[in-house]
Amino acid sequence: MFCAISGEAPEYPVVSLKSGNVFEKQLIIKYIADHGKDPITGEEITAEDIVELKSSPETVKPRPPKLSSVPSLLSSLQNEWDSVMLESFTLKQQYQQVRQELSHALYQNDAATRVIARLKKERDSAREALANVQAHLGSVAPVAETKRESMEVDASSLPKQVLLTIAETSDALSADRRKRKAPTDYTSIDTLKTFTQTLTVPSLHSSRTPGITALDVDVTGNLVLTGGNDKKVQIYNKAEEKVMVDLPGHTKKVTTVKFRGQDSEKDVFVSGSADKHVRVWVNGGAKGYHTGHNLVAHSAEVSALTIHPSKNYFASAALDGQWSFYDFEHGKSILDTTDAEAEKGYSALEFHPDGMILGAGTVDSVVRIWDVKSQTVAANFAGHTGKISALAFSGNGYILATASEDNLVKIWDLRKLANTKTFTLDEGYKVHSLSFDHYGQYLAVGGSDVRILKAKDGSPITAFTDNTAEVTGLKWSPAADSLLAAGLDRTLRYFSAP
Repeated sequence: MFCAISGEAPEYPVVSLKSGNVFEKQLIIKYIADHGKDPITGEEITAEDIVELKSSPETVKPRPPKLSSVPSLLSSLQNEWDSVMLESFTLKQQYQQVRQELSHALYQNDAATRVIARLKKERDSAREALANVQAHLGSVAPVAETKRESMEVDASSLPKQVLLTIAETSDALSADRRKRKAPTDYTSIDTLKTFTQTLTVPSLHSSRTPGITALDVDVTGNLVLTGGNDKKVQIYNKAEEKVMVDLPGHTKKVTTVKFRGQDSEKDVFVSGSADKHVRVWVNGGAKGYHTGHNLVAHSAEVSALTIHPSKNYFASAALDGQWSFYDFEHGKSILDTTDAEAEKGYSALEFHPDGMILGAGTVDSVVRIWDVKSQTVAANFAGHTGKISALAFSGNGYILATASEDNLVKIWDLRKLANTKTFTLDEGYKVHSLSFDHYGQYLAVGGSDVRILKAKDGSPITAFTDNTAEVTGLKWSPAADSLLAAGLDRTLRYFSAP
């Protein structure tokens, strides 16, 4: 008989009651002390489970082989080989066990990391929601009060100081407008015909939800303000050729953006979104701008913003059929006017150059001219079919251009309150933006492409088809020597003479 551990004849043989194997007493006692298991079967075992064997005659321990002969060397090498193989087998088992434990630990770590990331995202969303609620607490309640006042009081609910500012601004601008004439070196029709695309700024806003949905330019012409489908507002610095501001905040696409129009290095601007919020952005913060006021005066998507010529006020319109009048200084709604006849809401909005009237386009294809001081409708312009997609006043204040989904552009004479000209565009042509030059001589149309028309009779001057998606915004330079276009292809395009 031989020891199941050493493979040699035991000097003090014992047998395991659980496995029935024979061992050398010293070896099995030491193994049990170290592992507490049977070395062959792996069963739990104690010293009490070992029974000594009595042999007669007693086993004589064989003499160790001498390494002076080939058989003894082979025997010794075989024993060492067996030991190495046994140890290698044990190490492989331990390696597999450690590998499985490590894999399990890595899986737990990855799962924990994902849970932590999700919790952080939910925490940040909760913090933002709480901040919005705290910011709105002071503005939501007054909105309801204003609505009740406008329903109960027939007279204007605008404060006297606001009415005075509107009147003074109108008087000053009217006098200046009547004297305004284009300089002799103003951009001519022949020059416009030579216009070509001279500069492009591609890849603005996110590519995941692509598209520039709104456009404005500051008074210097250097800073370009854009809003996008990616819910962000950006400012591009033309001189430095880079995006200097990238502002998140809105929770849905940005539909409209406007600079306040002050001659300052970092002008205040406003943005409206499909999330029903109007945000006033002011200089400061880590990104250069931060939300100065977050206004909730609407119960549906904000479709348009316009700045009053005094630069002290601005207005917003939404699909809830309401337009609101705000004060920049206090960042709150002064007046909310609901139009019961605009059942589907407003889709376009712009102040007259004098600031006394407000043009509002409805989803129901009607253009309303509001008297700002009395909040009454001064005129209704009908004739379009489909949603009013854009409107613009000429610089002299006499002409209003409107466009809708029926691929028509109409010119209205505000002195006669009549439609004096209608331009029929290509079948299926979509208009998203209209823009008069400073002196009202040219009208730019943006949509399926970019076109420049003669404002007086609508005759075409030139057209540009460089865009790869619909154009959503247009802005003339003060001297009409350049036209800026932005669209859903995430690109700013400058058109000018070569």
